[in-house]
Amino acid sequence: MHKLYGFRVSNYFNMVKFALLEKGLEFDEVDTMPNQEEAFKAKSPMGKVPCLETDQGFLSETSVILDCLEACHPNPALMPPDPFTAAKVREVMKVLELYIELQVRRHYPEIFFGEERSETAVVAAKPVLEKGIAALKRMASFDPFICGEFSNADIMAAYTFVYAAPVCQAVYDWDIIAAVPGLQAAMDATNARTAGAKVAADHQAALEALRQARG
Repeated sequence: MHKLYGFRVSNYFNMVKFALLEKGLEFDEVDTMPNQEEAFKAKSPMGKVPCLETDQGFLSETSVILDCLEACHPNPALMPPDPFTAAKVREVMKVLELYIELQVRRHYPEIFFGEERSETAVVAAKPVLEKGIAALKRMASFDPFICGEFSNADIMAAYTFVYAAPVCQAVYDWDIIAAVPGLQAAMDATNARTAGAKVAADHQAALEALRQARG
């Protein structure tokens, strides 16, 4: 039995959860916040979530966990069988991670925690985001999913844009999803999957609980 450590508001936690559900693997969710306690760093050396407990030990870093799940549980497949085609999917995933998700994360203190706007972040993140969106438009096929067949790229996109979209709208008045023709349809199809609907429902419930706790 796998154990997935993290919390349901975390987009990276939800990426791994989505993959576990898609593969039909049994797992328990262990509600855990990032922390620097030694006991947790024995599981996740950087103290980050998610981390996954397997029969062989613990894994951290979302992309590493996704790759391990694919290698250990290849059916149903979330990556193409051809090595080069799989590498092209990972290329898209890296664009999503580095040039979209990581950039909008710079605005989380303002948008989600009420801190003062960082003009440095506003100026620095926008051109990187624009390049990331342009790269996604060039690389993706949206036929019908981002890289053709449903893959880990779709899972990563769903839980990249779940926060990237409202952040870019709030900070830049920019509909970042509409900027990529075909992206909305691919994400709708992703979220309509059985696993997608489950993760989305749990995510929304967790967000609502957090809003109520904050008053």
